[in-house]
Amino acid sequence: MQRLLAAASIVLGVLSGCRANEEQRVAKLLETNPTPAQFSICHGNSCRLRTDVSLSTDEWARIGALFDPAPADALAERRQIARAIGLLETFTGRQADTLDDAAGMGVHWNRDGQLDCIDEATNSTTYLRMMAADRLIRFHDIGFPANRFVITAWGPSNTATIKETATGKPYAVESYFRNNGEPAYVLPLDVWTAGWVPEDGPPPDV
Repeated sequence: MQRLLAAASIVLGVLSGCRANEEQRVAKLLETNPTPAQFSICHGNSCRLRTDVSLSTDEWARIGALFDPAPADALAERRQIARAIGLLETFTGRQADTLDDAAGMGVHWNRDGQLDCIDEATNSTTYLRMMAADRLIRFHDIGFPANRFVITAWGPSNTATIKETATGKPYAVESYFRNNGEPAYVLPLDVWTAGWVPEDGPPPDV
C-alpha cells in the first residue's frame, strides 16, 4: 500500500509539474496590449500561425452592445462574455480564414484554419483583455490560460480564465469545445479541471 501511495504521489507531482510548464509556455504566446484596431490571433494548431487582424468601429460597437444593458451581477456578465467570444470569433474568422474551425481538433481539410486548445485559449484571452481594457467587463479580472491533463476523448486541454472579483472564484472560458462563432462555455474552473466535457451535459451556470 505504501508503495502504491508513493507511486501515486510521484505521478501527481509529475502531472502538476507538466501542467505548470504548459501554462507558462502558453502564457508566453499572449499579446500584452491588444487593441481592437490591431491584434493577432493564433491558428493552425499550437499557434503555428498568427494573423494580424483589425476590427472596425462598427464591429467593436456590436461587441459593446452585448453588454448593454450593463449586467446586474457577475453571473449575467459571464453569459455576456460567452456570447462576445463567439461573435469575436466570427469577426476574426473572416480575416484569418478560420470560420470553419470545428469543435476540438476537428476533421478539417484546411489545417491552417483549424484551432486547437492552445489557439483557442490564447485568442480568448486576447478577446477578454480587449473587453476589460474597454471596461466592458466589470465583475471579473482576466487571468492567464489554465491547463488540465485528464483522460477524455478531447485529450489534455487549455482554457482562458477569468476570476470573479468579489469572491475570487476562477472560471474557465472554454471555446475549444464549440465550433467557430458559437458562445463559449463559461464554467467554474475546478469543474473544468476535474474533466468536464460537453458530453456530461450543460455545465453548472453559477
